[in-house]
Amino acid sequence: MNYPLKSKPGKSPNRNKIILIAVVFLILLGTSFFFAPSARSGGRSVLTPLWSVRTAVLRPFSAIGQFFSFKTTLIEKNKVLEEENATLRLKSFDYDILLQENESLKSSLGRKENESFLFAKVLSKPPVSPYDTLVLDIGSEDGVMLGSKVYLSSNVIIGLVKNVTPKTALVELFSSSSQENQLTVLRTGSSFLIAGKGGGNLQLEVPKDTDIVWGDVFVYPDLKTSVLGTVYYVDATSQGSFKTIHIRLFANIFEINSVFVAR
Repeated sequence: MNYPLKSKPGKSPNRNKIILIAVVFLILLGTSFFFAPSARSGGRSVLTPLWSVRTAVLRPFSAIGQFFSFKTTLIEKNKVLEEENATLRLKSFDYDILLQENESLKSSLGRKENESFLFAKVLSKPPVSPYDTLVLDIGSEDGVMLGSKVYLSSNVIIGLVKNVTPKTALVELFSSSSQENQLTVLRTGSSFLIAGKGGGNLQLEVPKDTDIVWGDVFVYPDLKTSVLGTVYYVDATSQGSFKTIHIRLFANIFEINSVFVAR
């Protein structure tokens, strides 16, 4: 049995679109073959605005990335500063304890003789006495000798007696520019010849790989361990192979009112 078709099979509705796309493709291909330079030029003229838009869109994101990188660097530097600040507070606390010890010793000794120390009043100090020196109110009649060690407290040494008269003594602090002394790093045991720079400061230049860091304590080499100063700055910014170590006496030389002279 034959059934009549409702409609005749027609052409595919997408056929014309496919033919049109193929024709356009062939035209573009032929144009790029015969007119390659002009086609490239036209391509550049079309793509240039697109690249400009891309750059404008991406630039803010690049700035955001730089901001977060800068913020991370600031956070790391802030952590380092906080650690240094905490160490400095500990050093300050230790120094306060030493001052209390100094006051206790003065109270117990007074002007009485002690088997180890002579108590002395400071008659003159920087900036009145020049070149990091102190003038004391005791001299050879009291048992002071040339080269006697001078202490701020029982274990904080600050200088040596440079000159002595029957009634007075001149103390040259280790920070005096004329002083050079062999001092030892308490942490490592390494010894260095360190020069005074004035104002309670000393300085040392060593190779950059030398194990001396911020906060290291220097001691005077003797049977009795006597601390002298601490590293407060390490300058390793130079392009050379050396770094400069800056050291400061534990004593504030402008506020010293009394000392102890070792017998």
